[in-house]
Amino acid sequence: MSKHSSVMKKGVIMKRRDFLKKTVLTIGAVVVGGKEVSAQDIKKDHPMPGMVHGGAEMKHEQMYIHEPTGWADPKIKISPPPLSMGKQMGRVHTPNVPALGYEMDGNVKVFTLTVQPVEKYIHDGIPSENSLWYKFHKEKGMPPDIFPAMFLPKKIKGWGFNGSIPGPTVEVSEGDRVRMLVKNELPEPTSVHWHGIELPNEMDGVGGLTQKPIMPGQTFAYEFTLYQNGTFFYHSAFNEMKQVGMGLGGAFIIHPKKNKPKIDRDFVIVMNEWKLVPGNENPDVTSTDPDWFTFNGKSAPSTEILQANQGERVRIRLINFSNQNDHPIHIHGHTWWVVGTESGPIPKSARWPGNTVDVPAGSSRDVELIAWNPGYWQLHCHKLHHIMNAEVDMPMGVMPMGGLTTILNVIPKDGKAKWRHPKEVGDEVS
Repeated sequence: MSKHSSVMKKGVIMKRRDFLKKTVLTIGAVVVGGKEVSAQDIKKDHPMPGMVHGGAEMKHEQMYIHEPTGWADPKIKISPPPLSMGKQMGRVHTPNVPALGYEMDGNVKVFTLTVQPVEKYIHDGIPSENSLWYKFHKEKGMPPDIFPAMFLPKKIKGWGFNGSIPGPTVEVSEGDRVRMLVKNELPEPTSVHWHGIELPNEMDGVGGLTQKPIMPGQTFAYEFTLYQNGTFFYHSAFNEMKQVGMGLGGAFIIHPKKNKPKIDRDFVIVMNEWKLVPGNENPDVTSTDPDWFTFNGKSAPSTEILQANQGERVRIRLINFSNQNDHPIHIHGHTWWVVGTESGPIPKSARWPGNTVDVPAGSSRDVELIAWNPGYWQLHCHKLHHIMNAEVDMPMGVMPMGGLTTILNVIPKDGKAKWRHPKEVGDEVS
């Protein structure tokens, strides 16, 4: 018997050693007054009965929090990331964000996601002198060490999963059955939606509609089989404007049974936007005028540079968690093909070429290109106020690169070779 077989079996509540004192796990259910309540029960008996919260009964009227909650509840101990963080699969690379490993319970892959307050630097300050970012700004006439005020670090107090904003990337395969154990360490209820994934209604994760919200201190088990492949994601589906705006989202990648053609480099880029008042680390989630923008939780020049060898096929999976803005993402020096959305792959006959793809809020776009053109190629949002940090209301002269900006470094096969376009020798690059 595996270590997870003692957690639960379908329709039966079982205790797990790690949660004996505080948490009872269920599949598609939470414990209410000692009774298992399913999503169907909720629909029959609305408004919802009281929920267990830290061992005490929560009455219906107490569930609705009219007063704003703080960033963290000092009574709730923040758990360290699970030991599975950063392990397994690793076929995709999410710069600046760890992967989420799993454990096996029979034929079920079991993942643990803890929703919790997270302190994070979205901008690390002056880049190191030997970095490409430093050299880039030096050539622009603004060496970071001469203009330190333009490269101040920026910290936020957000909400994330397993200590990460965005949450760790989940990698699975078409046909897998997964169990997602979601523990709530926030000061308010939450739930998690599996965006784009086709699954039973009671697993959809909309707190108050398809399930009871997960109260602080509770753990909820989502379990479903994966019948699709592509770039999906997970995010809060309770008090969404606030919770997603605080950072609650992550990538959920489902690999197909066979990749045709083979992908050499597979990147995930998650986009967020933030309104941060000077001197305040708490995001203003009510604002419609964000002034910080991040790729995988980092603003340039703190974003990680993408690396590929000349001739490799590169896929970039773009996910937009912004509360309001779409982001037209542009690549220099190459043509890519748009091959997927948040519903999965686009049929080959319907794919289209370009070098700018618009990614609306709440969507994903997969692009593929052949990295034939050696050199440093900028990859950025073409809403140009999204590529600077801490927007200002007046022109200020030369500004450093910021926001939704990174670089694709295509390493040449032969550094001494003369530049030639593939069409000169009859090659295709799509």
